[in-house]
Amino acid sequence: MNRLTGVLFAIAANGLFATSDTLVKLLSLHYPIFQIIAMQAGVACIVVGVVIWRDKAYRLSTIRNPKMLIGRGFLAGVGTVSGFYAFSLLPLADVYSITFGSPLVVTVAAAWLLGERTPPARWTAILVGFSGILIMVQPGYAALSLGHLTAFLNVFVGAGVILIMRTIGSQENRAIMVAAVMAGQLTASLPGLSLSHAPDWSDVGLVIVSGLVMVSAQFLMIEALRRAPASSVAPMQYTKLIWAIPVGLFVFGDEPKLHVLAGALVVIGSVLYLLDHQRRADNRMIHCDRSLSPCSKPSKQTE
Repeated sequence: MNRLTGVLFAIAANGLFATSDTLVKLLSLHYPIFQIIAMQAGVACIVVGVVIWRDKAYRLSTIRNPKMLIGRGFLAGVGTVSGFYAFSLLPLADVYSITFGSPLVVTVAAAWLLGERTPPARWTAILVGFSGILIMVQPGYAALSLGHLTAFLNVFVGAGVILIMRTIGSQENRAIMVAAVMAGQLTASLPGLSLSHAPDWSDVGLVIVSGLVMVSAQFLMIEALRRAPASSVAPMQYTKLIWAIPVGLFVFGDEPKLHVLAGALVVIGSVLYLLDHQRRADNRMIHCDRSLSPCSKPSKQTE
């Protein structure tokens, strides 16, 4: 039951993230990216402050991994700036499709940095996944914009976030983890605040809703990861496409591109294979532990 609840939370969180991104794209028509970040994070900080006070998480002694939290905040700042800029230039579906490559980077990083065993079948899936990204951006055929480059940057930022959440997701207070995100976003917004101007009253509601939706999505995603394994939560990010395609078409007039959708399907397929492969490997290890007998190394045929 916990797994199902976690998956439902992840679907809801990704729906809220997509809603927030849509509002950001609308606001980017009238305000600089840095100002949008500051306004959205400012609203979210009110909610985070209330939760921290309620949970009595304001004591420094409750923080177990300060360096990891600083890293999480830094990545949040970089990822928000690059992501918002990408949304301002590209259709939502294009940005989401490119950033779906984050789990592929995580698999490579886990093999090189953490020494995790990666059999040939998984390397093949990784290469297929990256080929899907090439299909989407069509280098040499279509001109790459700064929007594409910032979306690519978010692939690596997202991978870093996943690796950090793997480490501290179950150890830190949820409000403290969200507070680290807000602190990173506010810090990242400082360089561009000189370009800011007072928002129109007609946009104040959008700003407030955007901040509330974004912070709600952050809390929901943390709860999802606490109730279900990452292998069940991660694929739920692909539900963003279900939102992005109709919203892009009817709100922003962005017709879905066939090569983007085709590349996204390739990436999604390869990531789902990697997640299933990891799930089967984990199940084998659990079986070995329960049987209290040594397990033989899986053959290449089973990999």
